[in-house]
Amino acid sequence: MARMRRTLRRLAACLAVALAVVSCSGPADPPEEAAAISVSGAFGRPPVVSFAAPLPLAEAQSEVLIEGDGRPLEADRPALLAVSAYDGETGDLLPDRGAGEARTLLLTREEVDDDVYPLLVGTPEGSRLLVTQPVEGEDGERMLVLVVDVLHTVATGEEVDQREDLPIVAEDADGVTISLPDTDPPGGLEVETVIRGSGRQVAPGEEVTLQYVAVTWPGGEIYDSTWADGQVPRTVPVEETFAGLRDGLVDQAVGSRVLIVVPPALGTGDQTLVFAVDILAASDPTPDGE
Repeated sequence: MARMRRTLRRLAACLAVALAVVSCSGPADPPEEAAAISVSGAFGRPPVVSFAAPLPLAEAQSEVLIEGDGRPLEADRPALLAVSAYDGETGDLLPDRGAGEARTLLLTREEVDDDVYPLLVGTPEGSRLLVTQPVEGEDGERMLVLVVDVLHTVATGEEVDQREDLPIVAEDADGVTISLPDTDPPGGLEVETVIRGSGRQVAPGEEVTLQYVAVTWPGGEIYDSTWADGQVPRTVPVEETFAGLRDGLVDQAVGSRVLIVVPPALGTGDQTLVFAVDILAASDPTPDGE
């Protein structure tokens, strides 16, 4: 789990680079140049952005392209953002400042910069923002174009009836809980969808961003939990998780909540673990997303 935390810090640092160049006072009427910027593509996936470059210099502005209906972002609470940054002078994607990958952070002024902080606080999860901002480059000022998807930090989708012979997953104000049945654990891997998301399927070799809790069966002691650890989602390579957890995640839809019962042979080797996992995002298996 220490590796997960190092990955989290690396992703948060990358996001800070992408957002720290933005300086704006909050949502405003879309600027004239924003009308010439076309943004398409599914929410939560790298957008397709086009505009006639170079963009003329103008004051910082922002526009809500998609109004989400999820939980509003709160100060000092976890946020999961996918940022894509484009050079307004050339129209080129700036991969070092964000290329549509999910980034986890705590929503503080230190993490996202003083000026962009008020733009994000209160924005509902599920929203897509377009931000344009003049920035200073080596050859003078130019415009920067950011598309920010405010991803969900909990599973979203259709609830599915749960099997009575398996642990029951529930959600309360503190996160997700697991109730064990009064039986012995099964001998093999068990995977059950609790909430069916509408995103694309997780593929082998990807990185996934997760909220989860894992308990031992029998006993019910917490083995690990993002809910108990500040409720900050973690991003991990699928192939570096337990074999049982990996097999339970692959082919699941992003946005889902999944119950995964991992027998000792596919996990720690000496105990059965029960995971309740919210699959919040997944990277593309190829660098260019194709």
